[in-house]
Amino acid sequence: MHLRSGRAALLLGMLLLTTASARGRVVISLDYSLDAGGLFDSTAARTVMDRAAQVFSDRFVDNLTAITPGGSNTWSARIINPGTGALDYDPHLTSVAANIIKVYVGSRPLTGLEVGSAGIGAAVVGGSQAFTDNAASRGQSGALTSPKTDFGPWGGSIAFDINTPWYFGLSSGGLTVNKVDFLTVAVHEFAHLFGFSASQPSFAARVSNSKFTGPRAVAANNGVLPDVTGSHWLNMSSTVGASGPSQVALMDGNIPTGVRRRMTVLDWAALGDVGWEVAIPGDANANGEVGFSDFQLLEQNFGLTNARWSQGDFNEDGVVDTADFAILMKNYGHRQAGAIAPASGLVDVPEPAGWGMLAIVMITRLTQRQRVRCDRSECR
Repeated sequence: MHLRSGRAALLLGMLLLTTASARGRVVISLDYSLDAGGLFDSTAARTVMDRAAQVFSDRFVDNLTAITPGGSNTWSARIINPGTGALDYDPHLTSVAANIIKVYVGSRPLTGLEVGSAGIGAAVVGGSQAFTDNAASRGQSGALTSPKTDFGPWGGSIAFDINTPWYFGLSSGGLTVNKVDFLTVAVHEFAHLFGFSASQPSFAARVSNSKFTGPRAVAANNGVLPDVTGSHWLNMSSTVGASGPSQVALMDGNIPTGVRRRMTVLDWAALGDVGWEVAIPGDANANGEVGFSDFQLLEQNFGLTNARWSQGDFNEDGVVDTADFAILMKNYGHRQAGAIAPASGLVDVPEPAGWGMLAIVMITRLTQRQRVRCDRSECR
């Protein structure tokens, strides 16, 4: 089927306009300067740590305000030193830019069976009420209410055990039964840092009688209150992505050797309940809406394996394919409303006139791209 070039061009031009209200993605800035144990002298360890951070920077849509002291307004960060374990350590951080989350990463011998440990950052603050409120909330008004319903961290620290037999690989293909998957643990610890923690008020406010009452998590768990113990799920399972495989939820308290786990729908829903705005399926560039720029990212990466959300892997199965295209089309034109539809990850939206043509244009482009790849590789 052929489209008249003028009509197709007009349609694509109209689609490009749908991204006009783009929002900034949260950026996680990693600092290894306190790594006394030397684990992150390894390029492989840093590469996997970067990938773990991208899991969240690919999905968080919140607008975090800057913390910018001046005059009588003062701010100085405090963390658990990831290299030594020292409490209330001053890393000499005195400001944080908008949409930046600063995370100090290091390694040391941890105690008992602990393989990783995360600590949410604190600060010594002084000055006007407006300044101290902003420092405590980063523009998330629910972080100032009682009980708290949101979370606006500046960052914190994550430590890893130096004596654990780690597997550093982006692919799980080389993971053996005697190794602990570093990517699994790193993503788990980031989730703690981002509020899945009994010490975090908007999480604690959602716990009653060892049940998590957050509405998104309850919906993701088929209407049943999930079980929690401390800062972890208790024997909870969920799916990876909207229709992916079932696994023990990442935020379960036990991570066995030889196993890779990923964020599940239940884990993402809980982060939504503590206050994060999680990008809706199809929003590859995390700008708050599903539009043509998201299709362009999917198109560029179509067929890619070991893929990320920002490359178009919306069902989080590691491959950018027609299933991800179907998710993008299902949500095309939808704008962020502060939450995903927890159980399915899909959002029903009206289908305006011309969407049939839109689908034809996109399918044609994907087909042409795949044909070019086949021609170059002489595939059959």
